[in-house]
Amino acid sequence: MILDAIERHEVKRQLRKVNKWAPKMREMSDEELKSQTKILQKQLADGKTVDQILPRAFAAMREADLRVLKMFPYDTQVMGAIVLNQGYIAEMKTGEGKTLTATLALYLNALSKQGAILVTPNAYLAQRDEEQLAPVYEWMGLTVSTGFPKDDPDRKVRPEEKRKWYNSDILYTTASNLAFDYLFNNLAANKDGQYLRPYHYVIIDEVDDVLLDQATSPFVVASAPMLQSNLYRLCDDFVRTLVPKRDFTVRRRDKAVWLTYNGVQRAEQYFRIRNLYGDESREVYRHIALALRAHYFMKNGHDYLVERGKVILLDETDGRLKNGVKVNTGLHQAVEQKEHVEITDNQKTAASITFPSLFSLFDKISGMSGTVKGDEDEFINVYNMKVVPIPTHKPVIRKDYPAKIYLTTSEKLMQALNDAIALHKAGRPILLVAGSVENSEIISELLLDRGIPHNVLNAFNIAREAAIIKDAGQPGAVTVATNMAGRGTDIKLGPGVKEKGGLAVIGTEMLPERVKLQLAGRAGRQGDPGSSQFYISLEDSYIAKASTKRFKKMYRKLVDSRRKGAMPKELKSPRIRFSLEMLKSRVADGEVRSRKKTNKYEVALRIQRTQFYKEREKLMNNTRLERTVGNWLSEGIDDFLNTQPEWTPSQLQRLINEHFTYKEIKVPDNLMYNRKELKKYLEGLCTDILKEKYKTLINTEQLNQFYRAALLTALDSCWTDQVNYLNDLRIIVEPWSLAGRDPGYVYQVKAFNSYQNMLREARKKAVDNLLLSRIKLNKKNQLVVSFN
Repeated sequence: MILDAIERHEVKRQLRKVNKWAPKMREMSDEELKSQTKILQKQLADGKTVDQILPRAFAAMREADLRVLKMFPYDTQVMGAIVLNQGYIAEMKTGEGKTLTATLALYLNALSKQGAILVTPNAYLAQRDEEQLAPVYEWMGLTVSTGFPKDDPDRKVRPEEKRKWYNSDILYTTASNLAFDYLFNNLAANKDGQYLRPYHYVIIDEVDDVLLDQATSPFVVASAPMLQSNLYRLCDDFVRTLVPKRDFTVRRRDKAVWLTYNGVQRAEQYFRIRNLYGDESREVYRHIALALRAHYFMKNGHDYLVERGKVILLDETDGRLKNGVKVNTGLHQAVEQKEHVEITDNQKTAASITFPSLFSLFDKISGMSGTVKGDEDEFINVYNMKVVPIPTHKPVIRKDYPAKIYLTTSEKLMQALNDAIALHKAGRPILLVAGSVENSEIISELLLDRGIPHNVLNAFNIAREAAIIKDAGQPGAVTVATNMAGRGTDIKLGPGVKEKGGLAVIGTEMLPERVKLQLAGRAGRQGDPGSSQFYISLEDSYIAKASTKRFKKMYRKLVDSRRKGAMPKELKSPRIRFSLEMLKSRVADGEVRSRKKTNKYEVALRIQRTQFYKEREKLMNNTRLERTVGNWLSEGIDDFLNTQPEWTPSQLQRLINEHFTYKEIKVPDNLMYNRKELKKYLEGLCTDILKEKYKTLINTEQLNQFYRAALLTALDSCWTDQVNYLNDLRIIVEPWSLAGRDPGYVYQVKAFNSYQNMLREARKKAVDNLLLSRIKLNKKNQLVVSFN
């Protein structure tokens, strides 16, 4: 609390300084105001800090917002921008103008000419904000861009175009675009293929969604496809024959499913194997586990949709389709088999990164959200980011009613619809929120049965999103939506709606507290009236996945009493309400533990990835690679020779033919038992082969190009295997906890040892690439290299 008070004092102190500059800026002509950018940039160059020029910069940009955009940031918005500049998280309620707030912090941090980036939840918002705000940035002499093509999202973009985007003073993009651009930039074969400059400053909109909800989902660049297994169909057919409880057990709370003794016996009979858990049957067991997970933890309409013969994942937080994203480890293919669509390739991972690792690369990171204070401890512990609540410009007068609890889903939906229809008849606009796409379609059908016109906002009609939200605040409008997180567009009230009570938010499922607050925040923006009411049933998916044995027992008692003739009614027992609060807290704690475990594993990969990219960068920047090649060859020869203590003539001949040259070479007998002389002989053989290759080339520049290609190809190939090994290692080390060992420690040790092995393999692979490759020049005298 003391720290919060100090923080608020500092923010208010800076605000007073900004307001002192305001009259001076108001008196300036347009040209004088525009010139402030050059003046401020010179002050930075002369040694002033960003914090020292903040009052003047904010005052200048504030006045520019008024003159160009016809919007003058409120004091509360300036306070939010001050927090963003400090590298903290500004908690600003829905409708408080986060988009305009960001202009001040972006302008200030872009003055250093190192770039400032704003990350939005989706491309629509990034493009909308860039187009809306570009005039004021350009008016002040800064360049601005989006981090993707605005004309055609699927258009292939050349590195030089991306380089122009990232060299802009201010960039609007999405977190996923930023992640993939980082990975591809670091997989480029040469400097011409790179486009990023060092990361400087970033603002993350909906920061809790990016750094918490999506923290455990890595972004992956796929490599060559692995050999496709035919066990997906066989295991799917087998799983469909199993009987719950008799053949397998499901524990939804832990997302765990396993075969019973009877199920194991059935599997061994079905696949005609002796031991399902033997090494020779490992793949069969893995595919059975994948099929069980696909059937009992991946639900159509909730976790994914099937569109045009493809399984597309759904984002639970906002109901959007996650095109191009797959569940790893083969689960995606198991779901495809379950839905009887074409099974896609299961590919190796060439590179991957999570959002926590990605944003740790920035010099300064800040964020905005309307519902983040409850997660402050995790942000401080993991990201060292404080959460600073910003007061609203006008008092919040929205009425948030306690949740109404019912026993069954049908009782809950009927009551929610009856109340919604009553509000609709009174002329109030209604936002009806479903927990999944499937449930939104059910609610839509029920509304149609009652003759209520409405719009549905879910993954099937994202294209009409802006139009639907625009109409959602009109008198009597009814909008059914999966979730409103990250929509980025405020619901503005139509004529006469305020007098009738404003927008009514009606939630039809139990949701995580943060999501519930996001939805409630859609009503009552900027001092408008409004209300929120949530309806819960003890059959809700959120409850079913996390309920305890005691809770299930209480539910069964209530069901039994209902069968004996008890009338459906709202459940008002304090015990039930307390149990639900405990359940919600337990789920939240589990999610924190899951993210902590993922981050622990990610640290090892992050360190290795950073080191690996440094090695790549050295190779690409080095214009004379002869010495590096000599070192790699020498170390590679040592690695080959160390594979066994002594070499026979036939073994040595095989080694040479497999890794040095296909020609038959007669090795002098006197070298056979002298390791030092044998190594010297092999190094001389390498020199002779490389000299022969050089005769094909025109100049040393092409030789350097060949060397770089050979070494980078070796590194990249081995790194792909390393990334896949580390992904598998997370699963492999988990059983160590049963032996009283810390899986995280075991992971760190094995990960370090595997990285050392990877470097040795890369050196040996480089020997192959340098000596066994075929090189030639095409008609344009360009180098063409073929590696085996």
